Amino acid sequence: MKTLKYFSSGFRVASGYSAALALRFRNATNGFATRVIILGMIFLLGSAEVPGGRAMMTEAMRSQSDRSFFYYQVRHMPFSEDLLKACLEYEGIKYQDIVLLQSRLETGNYTSDIFRNGNNLFGMKYPGLRPTVATGIYREHAQYAHWSDSVVDYALWQKYYLSRGYRIGSEIDSEFYLVFLNCIPYAEDPRYVPKLVALSQRDLT
Repeated sequence: MKTLKYFSSGFRVASGYSAALALRFRNATNGFATRVIILGMIFLLGSAEVPGGRAMMTEAMRSQSDRSFFYYQVRHMPFSEDLLKACLEYEGIKYQDIVLLQSRLETGNYTSDIFRNGNNLFGMKYPGLRPTVATGIYREHAQYAHWSDSVVDYALWQKYYLSRGYRIGSEIDSEFYLVFLNCIPYAEDPRYVPKLVALSQRDLT
Protein backbone atom coordinates (compact mmCIF):
# COMPACT_ATOMS: atom_id res chain seq x y z
CA MET A 1 0.00 0.00 0.00
CA LYS A 2 1.13 3.56 -0.62
CA THR A 3 1.93 5.22 2.70
CA LEU A 4 1.32 8.80 3.74
CA LYS A 5 5.08 9.31 3.61
CA TYR A 6 5.06 8.10 0.00
CA PHE A 7 2.27 10.46 -1.01
CA SER A 8 3.82 13.47 0.73
CA SER A 9 7.17 12.66 -0.87
CA GLY A 10 5.50 12.25 -4.23
CA PHE A 11 3.73 15.59 -3.92
CA ARG A 12 7.04 17.28 -3.05
CA VAL A 13 8.62 15.83 -6.17
CA ALA A 14 5.56 16.63 -8.25
CA SER A 15 5.49 20.21 -7.00
CA GLY A 16 9.09 20.59 -8.11
CA TYR A 17 8.19 19.26 -11.56
CA SER A 18 5.17 21.55 -11.65
CA ALA A 19 7.30 24.61 -10.92
CA ALA A 20 9.73 23.67 -13.68
CA LEU A 21 6.91 22.98 -16.12
CA ALA A 22 5.24 26.28 -15.24
CA LEU A 23 8.36 28.14 -16.35
CA ARG A 24 8.54 26.24 -19.64
CA PHE A 25 4.81 26.61 -20.36
CA ARG A 26 4.62 30.33 -19.57
CA ASN A 27 3.48 31.11 -23.11
CA ALA A 28 1.00 28.24 -23.33
CA THR A 29 -2.71 28.40 -22.71
CA ASN A 30 -3.56 27.77 -19.07
CA GLY A 31 -5.77 24.78 -19.81
CA PHE A 32 -3.15 22.86 -21.74
CA ALA A 33 -0.34 23.67 -19.30
CA THR A 34 -2.52 22.54 -16.40
CA ARG A 35 -3.28 19.23 -18.11
CA VAL A 36 0.42 18.60 -18.71
CA ILE A 37 1.27 19.38 -15.06
CA ILE A 38 -1.50 17.06 -13.83
CA LEU A 39 -0.24 14.32 -16.14
CA GLY A 40 3.23 14.76 -14.71
CA MET A 41 1.90 14.42 -11.17
CA ILE A 42 -0.05 11.30 -12.11
CA PHE A 43 3.09 9.77 -13.62
CA LEU A 44 5.00 10.49 -10.44
CA LEU A 45 2.36 9.32 -7.99
CA GLY A 46 1.12 6.29 -9.90
CA SER A 47 4.30 4.22 -9.68
CA ALA A 48 4.49 1.21 -7.38
CA GLU A 49 8.29 1.48 -7.16
CA VAL A 50 8.95 3.58 -4.08
CA PRO A 51 12.38 2.74 -2.64
CA GLY A 52 13.12 4.93 0.37
CA GLY A 53 9.59 6.33 0.30
CA ARG A 54 10.26 8.39 -2.86
CA ALA A 55 8.11 8.33 -5.96
CA MET A 56 10.11 6.95 -8.88
CA MET A 57 9.26 7.25 -12.57
CA THR A 58 9.45 4.00 -14.49
CA GLU A 59 11.07 3.91 -17.92
CA ALA A 60 7.66 3.65 -19.59
CA MET A 61 6.41 6.68 -17.64
CA ARG A 62 9.50 8.69 -18.55
CA SER A 63 9.10 7.72 -22.21
CA GLN A 64 5.44 8.81 -22.19
CA SER A 65 6.38 12.06 -20.47
CA ASP A 66 9.06 12.76 -23.09
CA ARG A 67 6.56 12.01 -25.87
CA SER A 68 3.95 14.35 -24.38
CA PHE A 69 6.44 17.18 -24.03
CA PHE A 70 7.77 16.59 -27.56
CA TYR A 71 4.26 16.93 -28.99
CA TYR A 72 3.70 20.08 -26.94
CA GLN A 73 6.84 21.59 -28.47
CA VAL A 74 5.87 20.50 -31.99
CA ARG A 75 2.58 22.41 -31.73
CA HIS A 76 4.52 25.62 -31.22
CA MET A 77 6.99 25.14 -34.07
CA PRO A 78 6.64 25.54 -37.85
CA PHE A 79 6.27 22.37 -39.88
CA SER A 80 9.40 20.66 -41.16
CA GLU A 81 10.21 17.22 -42.51
CA ASP A 82 12.65 16.71 -39.64
CA LEU A 83 9.79 17.17 -37.16
CA LEU A 84 7.62 14.85 -39.25
CA LYS A 85 10.36 12.18 -39.17
CA ALA A 86 10.59 12.55 -35.39
CA CYS A 87 6.80 12.10 -35.11
CA LEU A 88 6.95 8.96 -37.25
CA GLU A 89 9.61 7.60 -34.92
CA TYR A 90 7.69 8.48 -31.75
CA GLU A 91 4.59 6.72 -33.09
CA GLY A 92 6.52 3.62 -34.10
CA ILE A 93 5.16 3.82 -37.63
CA LYS A 94 6.42 1.04 -39.89
CA TYR A 95 8.07 1.62 -43.26
CA GLN A 96 8.80 5.24 -42.44
CA ASP A 97 10.68 5.91 -45.70
CA ILE A 98 7.60 5.03 -47.74
CA VAL A 99 5.25 6.86 -45.37
CA LEU A 100 7.39 9.98 -45.80
CA LEU A 101 7.05 9.62 -49.57
CA GLN A 102 3.29 9.30 -49.09
CA SER A 103 3.22 12.59 -47.20
CA ARG A 104 5.04 14.34 -50.05
CA LEU A 105 2.81 12.82 -52.71
CA GLU A 106 -0.46 13.43 -50.86
CA THR A 107 0.35 17.08 -50.10
CA GLY A 108 2.22 18.06 -53.26
CA ASN A 109 5.36 18.59 -51.18
CA TYR A 110 3.36 20.16 -48.35
CA THR A 111 1.61 22.79 -50.45
CA SER A 112 -1.93 21.37 -50.76
CA ASP A 113 -5.01 23.01 -49.30
CA ILE A 114 -5.92 19.83 -47.42
CA PHE A 115 -2.57 19.98 -45.65
CA ARG A 116 -2.45 23.73 -45.04
CA ASN A 117 -6.03 24.07 -43.82
CA GLY A 118 -7.00 20.53 -42.86
CA ASN A 119 -3.66 19.52 -41.31
CA ASN A 120 -3.92 16.26 -43.25
CA LEU A 121 -0.55 14.85 -44.35
CA PHE A 122 -1.68 11.52 -45.79
CA GLY A 123 -4.93 12.14 -47.63
CA MET A 124 -6.82 10.22 -44.96
CA LYS A 125 -10.61 10.11 -45.13
CA TYR A 126 -12.66 10.29 -41.91
CA PRO A 127 -12.93 6.65 -40.79
CA GLY A 128 -16.21 4.98 -40.01
CA LEU A 129 -14.93 2.05 -37.94
CA ARG A 130 -11.41 2.40 -36.58
CA PRO A 131 -10.31 4.76 -33.78
CA THR A 132 -9.28 8.23 -34.94
CA VAL A 133 -8.02 11.56 -33.63
CA ALA A 134 -9.60 13.48 -36.52
CA THR A 135 -11.76 16.40 -35.44
CA GLY A 136 -14.01 16.55 -38.47
CA ILE A 137 -14.14 16.62 -42.26
CA TYR A 138 -12.53 19.15 -44.60
CA ARG A 139 -13.16 18.88 -48.33
CA GLU A 140 -14.16 15.20 -48.02
CA HIS A 141 -11.00 14.37 -46.06
CA ALA A 142 -10.27 13.98 -42.35
CA GLN A 143 -9.44 17.22 -40.59
CA TYR A 144 -7.04 17.46 -37.65
CA ALA A 145 -6.35 20.05 -34.97
CA HIS A 146 -2.64 19.92 -35.85
CA TRP A 147 -0.59 18.19 -38.54
CA SER A 148 1.07 15.97 -35.92
CA ASP A 149 -2.37 14.50 -35.17
CA SER A 150 -2.49 13.15 -38.71
CA VAL A 151 0.71 11.23 -37.94
CA VAL A 152 -0.93 9.77 -34.83
CA ASP A 153 -3.92 8.84 -36.98
CA TYR A 154 -1.70 7.12 -39.54
CA ALA A 155 -0.27 5.02 -36.69
CA LEU A 156 -3.83 4.14 -35.63
CA TRP A 157 -4.58 3.19 -39.24
CA GLN A 158 -1.58 0.82 -39.37
CA LYS A 159 -2.53 -0.74 -36.03
CA TYR A 160 -6.09 -1.22 -37.26
CA TYR A 161 -4.94 -3.29 -40.25
CA LEU A 162 -2.50 -5.25 -38.09
CA SER A 163 -5.39 -6.08 -35.75
CA ARG A 164 -7.32 -7.45 -38.72
CA GLY A 165 -4.59 -9.95 -39.56
CA TYR A 166 -2.66 -8.07 -42.24
CA ARG A 167 1.11 -8.58 -42.22
CA ILE A 168 2.85 -5.20 -42.32
CA GLY A 169 5.16 -5.83 -39.37
CA SER A 170 8.39 -6.76 -41.13
CA GLU A 171 10.41 -3.85 -42.52
CA ILE A 172 13.03 -5.92 -44.34
CA ASP A 173 11.56 -5.32 -47.78
CA SER A 174 9.89 -2.00 -48.60
CA GLU A 175 8.33 -3.52 -51.72
CA PHE A 176 6.13 -5.60 -49.39
CA TYR A 177 4.53 -2.44 -48.03
CA LEU A 178 4.02 -1.07 -51.53
CA VAL A 179 2.15 -4.26 -52.43
CA PHE A 180 0.10 -3.87 -49.26
CA LEU A 181 -0.83 -0.27 -50.15
CA ASN A 182 -1.78 -1.40 -53.64
CA CYS A 183 -3.94 -4.30 -52.45
CA ILE A 184 -6.01 -2.45 -49.83
CA PRO A 185 -6.08 -0.10 -51.92
CA TYR A 186 -4.81 2.96 -50.04
CA ALA A 187 -5.78 5.50 -52.71
CA GLU A 188 -8.36 5.70 -55.48
CA ASP A 189 -5.65 6.60 -58.00
CA PRO A 190 -4.63 3.34 -59.78
CA ARG A 191 -1.15 4.82 -60.34
CA TYR A 192 -0.64 5.66 -56.67
CA VAL A 193 2.07 3.07 -56.01
CA PRO A 194 3.94 3.73 -59.30
CA LYS A 195 3.97 7.42 -58.33
CA LEU A 196 5.53 6.52 -54.97
CA VAL A 197 8.16 4.42 -56.76
CA ALA A 198 8.94 7.27 -59.17
CA LEU A 199 9.20 9.67 -56.25
CA SER A 200 11.63 7.36 -54.43
CA GLN A 201 13.79 7.08 -57.54
CA ARG A 202 14.00 10.87 -57.83
CA ASP A 203 15.14 10.96 -54.19
CA LEU A 204 17.97 8.56 -55.01
CA THR A 205 19.24 10.48 -58.05
